[in-house]
Amino acid sequence: MKYIIPLISLMCQTTLISQAQGAEVPAALMNFPADGMRLTGESVAPEPTAEFLKMQQAVSARLQAMPLEQKLAFFENYSPNTLMPYSADFWSNRADYDKYASEWKKMGIKQLQTVQLGAFERGNNEWSLHGVAVNTFTRQVQPLTVCGLVYHADRNVWTSSNGELTPMEHVTGSDNVYGARKGTAWSLRKEDALSRISEQLAITRRTNGEYLYLSYNFSERATGSGTVLAQGNYVLRFRIGPPAPDPEEPSAAPEPTPQPEEAAANDEPKKKSRKKRRHRRKRRR
Repeated sequence: MKYIIPLISLMCQTTLISQAQGAEVPAALMNFPADGMRLTGESVAPEPTAEFLKMQQAVSARLQAMPLEQKLAFFENYSPNTLMPYSADFWSNRADYDKYASEWKKMGIKQLQTVQLGAFERGNNEWSLHGVAVNTFTRQVQPLTVCGLVYHADRNVWTSSNGELTPMEHVTGSDNVYGARKGTAWSLRKEDALSRISEQLAITRRTNGEYLYLSYNFSERATGSGTVLAQGNYVLRFRIGPPAPDPEEPSAAPEPTPQPEEAAANDEPKKKSRKKRRHRRKRRR
């Protein structure tokens, strides 16, 4: 069995920064700087309501009661942080699902840690990310596991201790906790007699241009029972610009320009009102 990539040592961070001067970042790495600088952002997580947690517990109980093959098929298609579609396997009627969806839409986002992340050219057209996370409350500094992956710009793939992560377009809509985003996700899936491994790294931007996101997901489950052997995931968010109107959000229609006939009609009451005022002033004299 292979486990999640070990944490990169903090002693490496200064070396990585000093060697990054002057490099041009591959397009796939988007806004991460390679000039010895880092983007400052935060690790974030969904913050559900108490009512949603109760509903989710019922969904989880139904999932655990499923046969193994059905359960594994669910995890194969499951998209983290996204509203689950309706399924009779989890909700006995559509009205119950509508209540579930309504509570899901009240989901907030909470900050867990402050993070700093940049890109580093290793040579031979290979890149890594370098950075640290700082606990918001304890101020303890921790390295980021994603820094253990290597990006091969000539093939547009990442490699980890588990193998090669291959790319595909990654798009989320308004049914995702973090909003509509576009970018690339690199994924690995492998299975042997002992375990099933799933690993994914995604780099995306909000469609309104406000945030850059990096998400990492890893899980290893026993092949026979589906028991979780190892898992880890996190979402990093970096503000890169002011928000523009989201393309998914319909903008307000502009006010129609009055036609000459309409303008004249609208002005007629004003003319009559002025005539009445002049008539009243003459009578007072």
